[in-house]
Amino acid sequence: MKKLLLPFIIFLMSACSIHSQTKINLTVNGVTKTATLVQNEATEKLISLLENSPITLSMTENGGFEKVGNLPQSLPTSDVTQTAHSGDIMLYVGNVLCIFYGSNTWAYTKLGTLDNMNAEEIKEFLSGNPVEVILSIETQAGIKEIKASEIYKEQVFDLNGKIITKRPLESGLYIIDGRKTIIR
Repeated sequence: MKKLLLPFIIFLMSACSIHSQTKINLTVNGVTKTATLVQNEATEKLISLLENSPITLSMTENGGFEKVGNLPQSLPTSDVTQTAHSGDIMLYVGNVLCIFYGSNTWAYTKLGTLDNMNAEEIKEFLSGNPVEVILSIETQAGIKEIKASEIYKEQVFDLNGKIITKRPLESGLYIIDGRKTIIR
């Protein structure tokens, strides 16, 4: 059964175009909201910090459009002049985390976006000056990565997870070396 299940899971993940999206939790006054991170060096470093323990930030009002707080250490930057909008989470000068409920144009490294919150909800969520924000990793299924065992290399499976030994392959959709492949 295990031999059949792994190729099928790999197929489903690739066929559905599931991309690994890391979520983090932001907790304020016992209320937790989620944010989806983009994929870059800064978020990889942030995730590695959060794997050790949550980070608590004291965030203050800045300019009437964002809350800002200092991270315990600098993250790698890839600053680009861009307009941050409500819900965006940006990194400024490597160690300042900015959460926007308004907009501003400046050179930032984008970290992510708050999920399903409008400007008023964000402003209410982050009310207070300063406000304590706890960042932690969003746990879902507890599965971080799926790797195919060496025994599956160069093997061909059909969509039911059965090993195909007949060559040449007929037209159809197969899983070859853990990747979906169309044979025409």
